[in-house]
Amino acid sequence: MTGLLALERCPLCERAAADASPIYAPRGGVAIDRCRGCGLAFASHYAASAVIGADYAARADRDVDPEPGAAASGERPGVARRRVQLRLYDRLSRGRIGRPHPGSRALDVGCNTGLLLDALRELGYVTAGIERSPAYHLAAAAGHAIVQADIEEADERGDRYDLITITHVLEHLARPVAALRWIGRHLADAGLAVIEVPNFADLARPLWGAAYRPLELGDHLIFFERETLQAAIERAGLRVLELWSAPQTATMVFPSALTAVDLGLGLARRLRGRGAPTIERDVAGPSGLDRSARVRGGGRLSAIVEPMVAALGSLDALLERGFGAECRWGANLVAIVGR
Repeated sequence: MTGLLALERCPLCERAAADASPIYAPRGGVAIDRCRGCGLAFASHYAASAVIGADYAARADRDVDPEPGAAASGERPGVARRRVQLRLYDRLSRGRIGRPHPGSRALDVGCNTGLLLDALRELGYVTAGIERSPAYHLAAAAGHAIVQADIEEADERGDRYDLITITHVLEHLARPVAALRWIGRHLADAGLAVIEVPNFADLARPLWGAAYRPLELGDHLIFFERETLQAAIERAGLRVLELWSAPQTATMVFPSALTAVDLGLGLARRLRGRGAPTIERDVAGPSGLDRSARVRGGGRLSAIVEPMVAALGSLDALLERGFGAECRWGANLVAIVGR
């Protein structure tokens, strides 16, 4: 199957992938199975990292289009949303993240263009990032140090950090426990790590099945739930201090809306005789995964979406009070972790 790699073992317990239970039949050549040993949900196949990197670089190019008012403020598009992320992480850390001591160092693993690093620098951190895709050029241009490291390898070298963030990255990795061990080795003695991943127990996912946009078949390899994320962290020898999965309004609304649009665009393509996009064909292309049957973010669209996300976010506190911070079906899982 051109452009796709088969997963041979469960990424968490290393049980043979062929012994897993099916959850979703193959879609575009990728099925989702559940390990009979540890319960982790994972993809049968995934795209090579070079293909994924090219796709993320293309997204980064779109994201640099200025939003109204951004040029006047000197702020890069998307930083405001990263500040909201940091406020959540700070609350979950009981104020430790938002009040760094002088000289505190922060590392963002999978920093992409460095927007979260921009927000961390505002708090007073000395910032660095790791990024495999060509998007790291934009992070470097914004003044952040770029660290060359493969976090799935047993690398003892390098600095220690007071804060390490790895947000929506762990689900892409074939060796998540090795990556978490790397994070543990590079945390300062009293340092914290923030791990954020999509939640496979998301309430909307069963409504859409394998077509659900956040599953990102071919891109995402692992589909965590509360128990399996905690198990991965503990296998790495780290401590879970907080594990949050409260529902949020934007993540309840936008993924389903985008999935519906994706399906509509795919149907329109078939009716026009162009055929439905498949991962087998898409990954063979020079620019990575085909997103042509999707609404794309970034640029001018962000100028519309960002205010909507902010408005919906005003309801999040009510949702959290109503359903609790440990609600199983929130769209994202956030773990605050220590050594």
